Amino acid sequence: MVLTTHFSRIFARTLFCLAPLQVYAGVLTLENGDRIQGELVLVDSNQVVWKSETFGEVKVDKSKVVSMDVDTDLKVAGRDEPCTLAGHHQEQWELYCEEGGGWLIDFPGVERAEPYPHFVSNPMVFHGNVSAGGVIESGNREREDLDANVNLDMRHGDFHHLIGALYQNQESEDDGALEKYRLTYDLRWIFAEKWFAAANTALEHEEARNLDLGTTMGLGLGYLFYDTDKTAFSLEGGVSSLKEDFIDAELSEDQDDQYVAGRVALNYRYKFSLGPEIYFDQETLQSFDHSDDYQANAKVGVRTPLVEGVLMEIGYQWQYDNTPSLESEKEDTKITVGVGYQW
Repeated sequence: MVLTTHFSRIFARTLFCLAPLQVYAGVLTLENGDRIQGELVLVDSNQVVWKSETFGEVKVDKSKVVSMDVDTDLKVAGRDEPCTLAGHHQEQWELYCEEGGGWLIDFPGVERAEPYPHFVSNPMVFHGNVSAGGVIESGNREREDLDANVNLDMRHGDFHHLIGALYQNQESEDDGALEKYRLTYDLRWIFAEKWFAAANTALEHEEARNLDLGTTMGLGLGYLFYDTDKTAFSLEGGVSSLKEDFIDAELSEDQDDQYVAGRVALNYRYKFSLGPEIYFDQETLQSFDHSDDYQANAKVGVRTPLVEGVLMEIGYQWQYDNTPSLESEKEDTKITVGVGYQW
C-alpha cells in the first residue's frame, strides 16, 4: 500500500511537470470571439503575428484583436528595458517596465513589439540591393552611360544603419571622361515609440559640378510614421556641416567652402500586393549664413520584381544648386532604367 502510494505521488508530480509543456501560455482573443492559444511572435504597425499549435504562424490585423495575454516580457520600440504586459483590451496596453511604474499605450500606435528573449538573441537583420542601369541626363551633363548603386539596410534592435554607394563614369566627346561617386552613412536610434535620433554623413566627388570633395556631417531628429515590409514613411530635420573643396577654385570663388545648414529630409516607400514597389526620397539644405545658398535633391522610382531576387528599376533623380560654380547649370536631371538584385 505504501509502495503504491509512493509511485502514485511520483506519477502525479511527473504529470504536473509535463503538463505545462503541452499547453501554450498565451491567448489571443479576436473580435469574433475566437481564442487562439499560442505565443506572440511580433507586433508591428499593422498586424499581430501569432504562433499557435493548431494553425502554425498566423497574421491578424490589429483592428480584429480584442485582447492578448502573454507570459513573457516584451521589447517595445523606444524602451530599452523589458516590459510586462499587465492587461490589454481593445485600444490600450497596460505596461510595467523596470524603470518605472505602469503606463498605458495605444495599441494601434505600437510600432513594434516582440518577446524580449527573442529580441536579445535576435541577430542583425540585413537587407539591401545592387543595381546597374542606363542613364539619360541633361543639365551639366549631356550623356548616355551606365551607373552602379549599392544600398544596405542593417538593423539590430533599435539601431538602423543605412549605407549607400553610387559610382558613375561617363564619357562624352565634349568633356571626355567625368567621374562621380557618393558614399553615405546614416544612423538612426529609435528612442521612443516613433521618434528617432539621426546622424548623417556623406562624401561626394563630382567633376561635372567642379566638386573635388564634399563632406557632410549632421545631427537631427526624425519621426517614423510607418516602418513595415509593406510601407515606410519618415520625416527628419536637423543641422548639417558642409565642407566643399573645388577642382578649379577660380570658378567657385563666390561659393562658401564651409558652412552650416538646416536640413529637412523625407523618405517614403510603398509595396503593392502584386509586387511592384514605389519610392520617393527628398532632401533640402539651407545655409544659415546666406539665404540664397541652398540645394535640394529628390529621387522617385519604381522597382518591379522579374524573378526571385531580380528586379527592374526605373528612376528619376533631380538635383538643384542655387549657387553653382561658374559655367555650371543650377539644375540636373537623370532618368535611369536598369536591373538589379535585392535581398
